[in-house]
Amino acid sequence: MPGEKRLTLKQIRAIDAVASARGFAEAANRLATTQPAISRTVASAENLLGVPLFQRGWGGTEPTALGEGVLRHCSNALKLIQAAEDDIEAMHGIRPRLATFLRSHHLDAIAAVITYGGASAASRQLGITQPAVSRAIGAATEYSKQPLFERKRDGLEAKPQARRLKELHDALERELTIIEDLVHRPRSGLIGRLAVGMLPFSGQDLIARAFGELTKSNPDLRLIAVPGSYSMLAEALRRGELDCMVGVLRNPAPYPDLRETYLYEETFTLVARCDHPCHQKNLSIADLRDESWIVAQHGTPIRSYFETLFRSAGAVPPAQTCEIHSFTNAEKVILNSNSIALLCYGEQQLKTLPDGLKKLDVHLPDSRTAVGITYRKAGGPSDVLRCFEKLLRDLIAETSGGPTPT
Repeated sequence: MPGEKRLTLKQIRAIDAVASARGFAEAANRLATTQPAISRTVASAENLLGVPLFQRGWGGTEPTALGEGVLRHCSNALKLIQAAEDDIEAMHGIRPRLATFLRSHHLDAIAAVITYGGASAASRQLGITQPAVSRAIGAATEYSKQPLFERKRDGLEAKPQARRLKELHDALERELTIIEDLVHRPRSGLIGRLAVGMLPFSGQDLIARAFGELTKSNPDLRLIAVPGSYSMLAEALRRGELDCMVGVLRNPAPYPDLRETYLYEETFTLVARCDHPCHQKNLSIADLRDESWIVAQHGTPIRSYFETLFRSAGAVPPAQTCEIHSFTNAEKVILNSNSIALLCYGEQQLKTLPDGLKKLDVHLPDSRTAVGITYRKAGGPSDVLRCFEKLLRDLIAETSGGPTPT
């Protein structure tokens, strides 16, 4: 019987609303219903398909990897309904209310009556009573705001509006079949989500390379990279919105429920434009206190090192600094200003500085800093996280010429 193993239009609307609203409460407002009702409808869809469609993510509810595919076809289904509304309105100048009120069993009844020639034959094929078929057609007629069938001596004759709704029924069936095939097809590679927080100025290029590798053999893995400050990303990690974060380690992690894992070391480095006057002099840190600076924000290890550097040299840390959260943006500002920046570079990055930038020949004591991954302690890393960490270590070893310690 139709409908036993397929999503209903009600479920399709709920899935689309939750995805676009990024949450169940706002989705309920958009559909003029309650949050528990939306939750039950989505849960029934997940039970029907046998896969989770949503998870808690960065900034709200987000689709799972499989949910992304299901959502795409749910959106297609709603566009098909919209197109049918447009066509029926063009026929008689009356706009139907299909997008809000149409249900799957309404379309089943219309399609069966047209295919089998009458309500009696349709009821036998659908396995429901003839009055149920009549009620479904009556509801669809009300929502269409115009007659769908004309009663003849030998049965019901479909009007053009009804035939357009049968076309809609058949098109929706194709979308629903694709969804069923999608969730039940054999999977290759890793499945799920990897959401990585990217701390400023360190490890971001490594994450980009790792994501590139993961996309090659894991088509069902959803990858998310979120830049931000330590406190913002740590809170998201603790809430489960992120799976890990990569960057300069705090050693130890300031939260007892987080664990840090070492990957490699980077170096605090002073850089400026190649033609900056400071390259022509033999300078110390104290000599640079009046320069214009680009430094990471307060509360970061690199900012703490910056301030300690000047205090150790008997100088007051410069107050006039430009705080930038993006490594790439920081380098662009350096190239277009007279500023000096304290940045964090890996060994390979120092060898390949962008054209126009040059390292300052100024001694920086204890300039090595550890970069690594921060996880939640509870539960330990998932298979996806273990694969990601191994890939990071392989890429580091490839760059440095040797394995990284675990």
